[in-house]
Amino acid sequence: MANFTPNTDERESMIILGIIILYVLLAGFVIFLWLLGRISQTAMMISFGVITLIYLPRFLIIKKIKTKDKIRISEDSIYINGEKIEFNDIEDYRVFEGKPRVVFAISNNLVVYKDARFLLKLRTKAEPFEFCAIGTEKIKLLKEFFDSII
Repeated sequence: MANFTPNTDERESMIILGIIILYVLLAGFVIFLWLLGRISQTAMMISFGVITLIYLPRFLIIKKIKTKDKIRISEDSIYINGEKIEFNDIEDYRVFEGKPRVVFAISNNLVVYKDARFLLKLRTKAEPFEFCAIGTEKIKLLKEFFDSII
């Protein structure tokens, strides 16, 4: 019997943990070099600044995860952040998918972050309704779901 396990992980806790652990490892290495006397305090502070600037997009991923939209589907409607949208009110939709970003790699598994922005064209509103979904599987399921109801 073959053991089939996915080679990617998209759990939000793993994404956040991977971002924080890698930053702590890099910062700890710089502190370690400073404690050994290999670099000066000025070089340590500059290194922290450079590491933080390079790592800033990863911290923005944490912010996106913490402020994500809550999506729930019932029998006749979809709830996005508590706002009810009837299925028969949806005319069309568009998806703008971001590229998957590898956050961390551990034990031959990649911790991946992927998001997509959905625009729903509604019959009752002139402007499209916009929300974001996080996770490859969730994005795929939402696209299949909207294809089936339209």
